[in-house]
Amino acid sequence: MDPIAEAQAVRSGAPDAETIRALRMDAASQTARALAHELANYLGAMRTMLYLLADELGPDPKAREDFDVVVRTVDSATKLVESLRRFAHAPLLGPGPADLNAVLREAEPELRSLMPPGKTLTLDLAKEPLAVPADAALLRQLVLDLIAGANHTLPGGGRIEIGTGRAPDLADGSAAALLLVRDDGPGLEPDVAARIFEPFVFDVAHDTGLRLPTIYASVVRSGGTIGAESAPGAGTTIRVSLPLAPVRRQVAAR
Repeated sequence: MDPIAEAQAVRSGAPDAETIRALRMDAASQTARALAHELANYLGAMRTMLYLLADELGPDPKAREDFDVVVRTVDSATKLVESLRRFAHAPLLGPGPADLNAVLREAEPELRSLMPPGKTLTLDLAKEPLAVPADAALLRQLVLDLIAGANHTLPGGGRIEIGTGRAPDLADGSAAALLLVRDDGPGLEPDVAARIFEPFVFDVAHDTGLRLPTIYASVVRSGGTIGAESAPGAGTTIRVSLPLAPVRRQVAAR
């Protein structure tokens, strides 16, 4: 939703949950953009100074050890800046089209390689093709990120299931494809589950807590919807609905 329209919706009456989330995400995106810009300037200056300092280090191994600690810290801060930028400029998935089921079948070996010992992955894909307006590479990355996030919810062993099918029509009446990523982990407390797509709420130990917010922004910007269902002891399910691509009809030659 356009930010101006969102603000008008808030002023005209009580906003629904999705409008509130959209407002929060828009504000977070603008903040992330500004922070990434400022931090990048500081980190650039620090890297220049570290480059100059490296030539002046003597033979003292303790000095070299301390220097390496600073370099690793700057590298970690740089990854944070990259995550902020990805979130602030979440890419559109399109234009595509790509068959969701074909992408998943092709990515299956890589998806299974992400599963640590004691964790299993199952695929339950629809038989019918599900062409969505998304590039295959970006769609593949979205699924990889969802699996990485699901792995984080399974501290021990467990199972992750990927499913596809037809989703209920979107708000504008468009037909949609459904992508499910379900785990049988310990589940989330209600206050965390309700804010799972907000920055720094979930998955803080992996990718600075911006993986799921970036996925959310990409899906919504691409005309889709994304939601989560979770409860303590009941695992977590993430549902992604993407509009089906228009069917291209062949024009008969005369």
